[in-house]
Amino acid sequence: MAASAASPPAVARALIGSALDLRRGEHLVVLSWNHTLPWASAAVAEARRLGARPLLLLEDETAFWRAVGLARSTRGWSTLPRTARAALRTADALLYFPGPADRPRLRGLPRDLLEPLSGHDDLWLAPRSRQGPRRLRCLLGYASDAEAEAWGVPGAMWRSQLLRAISEADYPGIAAAGRRADRLLSRGRELRITGDDGTDVRLRLRGRAPWVDDGRVDPSDRRRGRVMATAPAGSVVVAVDERSATGTAVGNRPSFLSGGRVAGVQWELDGGRLRNYWYGEGAEAFEGEFAEAPRGRETVGLFGLGLNAALAPGVPHAEDEEAGAVTLAIGGNTAYGGSNRCRYLSWITIGRATVAVDGVPLCDRGQLL
Repeated sequence: MAASAASPPAVARALIGSALDLRRGEHLVVLSWNHTLPWASAAVAEARRLGARPLLLLEDETAFWRAVGLARSTRGWSTLPRTARAALRTADALLYFPGPADRPRLRGLPRDLLEPLSGHDDLWLAPRSRQGPRRLRCLLGYASDAEAEAWGVPGAMWRSQLLRAISEADYPGIAAAGRRADRLLSRGRELRITGDDGTDVRLRLRGRAPWVDDGRVDPSDRRRGRVMATAPAGSVVVAVDERSATGTAVGNRPSFLSGGRVAGVQWELDGGRLRNYWYGEGAEAFEGEFAEAPRGRETVGLFGLGLNAALAPGVPHAEDEEAGAVTLAIGGNTAYGGSNRCRYLSWITIGRATVAVDGVPLCDRGQLL
């Protein structure tokens, strides 16, 4: 990747122009942590170049951990400050970089301290109305050196992969692929996934509206109550018939669960449920949470397809966005219009798959059609 494509100004142009489509006179809120400040600062400069009115808010990593160490409880942090709510009410757009950088330390906190903090992203990103600011969550916030070490990947390479997928993405192409997938998945009856490594899964569709993340929040998204996109962009997700999944799914891409990295996965599915499984790597990362999950944990409820051709295979936190990659998930799916209310989610990622809706190909061995 050329150095210019990875530079903060180039990334800012993609975030502010191609993704948020910020206009002259609009008001932008940028929330950043220390480790994402180079891109946040560049976004502020780009917004001003366009004639917009940006406001930069900084969460300081040192101050955050000092406060955690001093606090008897983090319960009071579970709501946004009044000043932040006021900024969101009057903003046209929000660019959000997740934090803190030391996420392994965050996950290691005692449960009573961690639980109020675990919903911090939702405080900023969850829509309160269709008229709220269009929101863009940038995955660079996850790609810290501390998190990279936990995943066993080089931090610089991870960030480089995300930067390329943001700045070199074909946003019109992603949108066009998303529209085609939307048409087929919303009108189709049966979905079939096959692969050379043994994947052969059938699922039924129920006319539920797919969720297409093409990196932008347009009027169609707002009509559906969707005001958040992701950078890098590129996925379509639909809630499938919860009683329909049958066959064998082979996860030949790594998946990055909250419990750890998993790879070399095989799921045996029948009657919409996960009946048996094998994990070549990371079985304990899956089994620990799966064993404690509530009723509905084994239900296959979501199908996803990646749309971003600029994204490399197996990028942490974006493994589902690789063009042609298929994601199958078990657990709750009500966020996508499904009926399973289980508060648990796990998934596998399948590369080089062939997907057809009622016999009409959607992708062929990982190539979008």
